[in-house]
Amino acid sequence: MNNILNKLYGVFVFSFLASFSGPAVADFDGDSLVAFTERGMALWHVPGMSVAVVTQDDILFQRGFGRTAVDGQVVDEHTLFAIASTTKAMVTAGILMLVDEGKLSLDDPVSRHIPELHFANPLLTEQLNVRDLLAHRTGLPSTDYWSFFQAMPLDEQIRRLQVVEPAAPVRTRLIYQNTMFEVAGLLLERLSGQRWHHFLTERLWRPIGMLETYGTRAEIGEGQVHVTPHFYRDGALTVPAWDFSADYADAAGSVWSSIHDMGLWAQFLLRGGVTSNAERLISETAMQEMFEPHQLASAGDFYPTVELTQPNWRSYGLAWFQQDFQGKKIDFHTGSLSGLVAIIGLDRAAGKAIVVLGNRDHAEMRHALLWEVMDDGSKEARRDWNQEVFDLYTRQADEAAGKWREMEQDRLQGTKPSLPLADFTGTYQNDVIGDVVIELTGRDMTLKTSLVDFAMSHWHVNTFLVEFKAWEMREFLSFNVDPDGMAGSFQFFGKTFNRLESTDN
Repeated sequence: MNNILNKLYGVFVFSFLASFSGPAVADFDGDSLVAFTERGMALWHVPGMSVAVVTQDDILFQRGFGRTAVDGQVVDEHTLFAIASTTKAMVTAGILMLVDEGKLSLDDPVSRHIPELHFANPLLTEQLNVRDLLAHRTGLPSTDYWSFFQAMPLDEQIRRLQVVEPAAPVRTRLIYQNTMFEVAGLLLERLSGQRWHHFLTERLWRPIGMLETYGTRAEIGEGQVHVTPHFYRDGALTVPAWDFSADYADAAGSVWSSIHDMGLWAQFLLRGGVTSNAERLISETAMQEMFEPHQLASAGDFYPTVELTQPNWRSYGLAWFQQDFQGKKIDFHTGSLSGLVAIIGLDRAAGKAIVVLGNRDHAEMRHALLWEVMDDGSKEARRDWNQEVFDLYTRQADEAAGKWREMEQDRLQGTKPSLPLADFTGTYQNDVIGDVVIELTGRDMTLKTSLVDFAMSHWHVNTFLVEFKAWEMREFLSFNVDPDGMAGSFQFFGKTFNRLESTDN
C-alpha cells in the first residue's frame, strides 16, 4: 500500500509542477550556441551535427555543422540523419491517433490484437497492455541482440518471447525494451491496415509538413544527402565496415529525418498535437496521456547525467524520459544506433524544445546541448555543460578501463585450452538468442551471428574473450567439455548455447 501511495504522490507532484506556465523564452543567443556546439564537436570529435531550437511558433535556431563524413558534404538543415529511438514517440503518436478513433484503448491487452503474442508467464500474456509497451514497464529484459546481432524477423522474435524470463514483475520497473516497441509498430499495422511508417507518413509527417522524413533508410531517394556513421577509436575517426542501417530497429528506431523536419515535429509536440495550419491531429486528452508519468525510474535505470542535473524525481511517460530541472518538468529522449546519435528535449511549460542529430557513436555532447538550452541561469551563473558532461563520461570510461586492467592483472596466466581449437568449432544454439557459429580463423576463433563477426582470443583454460571493438564490447565465453571429451556447450551473455549435431555423413 505504501508503494502505491508513494507512486500516487509522485504523480501528483509531477502534475503540480507541469501545471505552472513557465516564463517566456528569454532572448535567444544563437552566436553563443554556435560557439558551444563547435566546442562540443571538437571535444567529442564529431564529424557532423545538426541542431534546432524552437518554440511552438518560431524557429530560434536551425543549422548544420561539419560534414556528412570526414571527406563528405557540408551538413545543412536538410541533411538526413538516423533519429534512432526518438522514432518511438512518433510510433506512440500513431497509436494515440487510433485511440482517438476508438480502434483500441491503452488499457487493452496487447494479445487481444496480436493473439500470437505469448510470454513465459501466462499471467503476463493476459495482463500486458498497450500502455505497458509504450512505457517500457513490461518487466522483460533487453533482447536487442535479436535485431542487432541476428537481424531476426519480428515474427520470430515474437515466437522466442515465450522463452524469455522476466527480469521484474510487470509495472514495477523501467526496463528499456526495444522489441516491445517493434511489437507496438506491429499493433499500429494490425489496426491501421498499413505498414507503420506508411501510416505515419500519411497521417502524421505529411500533415505536419515533414517532407524529409522516411521510415527506413531504404526509402531515402537518390540524390538526397545523408550522413555516414562514425566511431572514434584509438584517436581516430573510422567508418564501420558493415552495413548497419537503422532498418533493423524497425518501429523501435528506423526513421531518418532532417533537422528541418525534426524542428517541425518538436513544434507540433509543443502545440499539443496541432499543426502549423491549426489542424488537430491528436486529441488534447491523448497528448496529455503521452506526457503523463507512467513509470517511476531509479537513477540506475536513467541517464548518467542525473549525477549533474540532480533531479528530485525521474519517470518515463509514453516514449519520453522525464525529470525535474530547475523547478520545471523536462521531457526528452535520446537515440543511438551504431555511429549515429540523436536527442530531443521539451520544456512544454515554457514552450521550448531542442533537437540534436549527430554522426559519431555516443557523442554525448547531445546531453550538454540539451541542458545548455534548458538552463535558465544567467550567463554569469551558467554552468559549463560541455565540460561537465565530457568529464562525466570520461571518468566513467576511465573507471571501466581501470576495472578491466584489474581483471587482466588477476588473469590466470600460462594456461591452454583443454582441446585443440578446431574441436570447439561448430554451430551452437540457444532458445532465446538463436544460432551462432564458432569458426577457426588462423590461430584464433571467430563467433559469427547473422550480422556480426566477433573476434575470440584465449583468456584462460576454456574461457575466451569475445570482442567487437567497434562497439567497445567485451564479453567472456566459457566452453563446457563433456565427460567424453567433446565441447558440448558454452556460456555466453549469461545463457547456455548447446552444440547442434552435425548433419554431415
